[in-house]
Amino acid sequence: DHPDVAASLNNLANLYYSQGRYGDAEPLYARSLTILESQLGANHPNTQTCKQNFLSLLNQAIAAGQTTQLSDHPLTQAVLQQLQMGNSNA
Repeated sequence: DHPDVAASLNNLANLYYSQGRYGDAEPLYARSLTILESQLGANHPNTQTCKQNFLSLLNQAIAAGQTTQLSDHPLTQAVLQQLQMGNSNA
């Protein structure tokens, strides 16, 4: 659980995201974010960048109607629920 591992996971997730492989990218972002939050803290710039990448992926998956590709990871499901509620209120 080293920040360098988290950076590699984030980079691979970015590649999958750019290819539209949301189901492959999502667990990598979630794992990277978990590592960064535990090792660097929630307010560290690297953690915030990973969190933004993860949120972008989830928003794109919602927009593309591809949320069924995503895992049942508690973090993913909690954020998806918040995003979907926010989008329905807009």
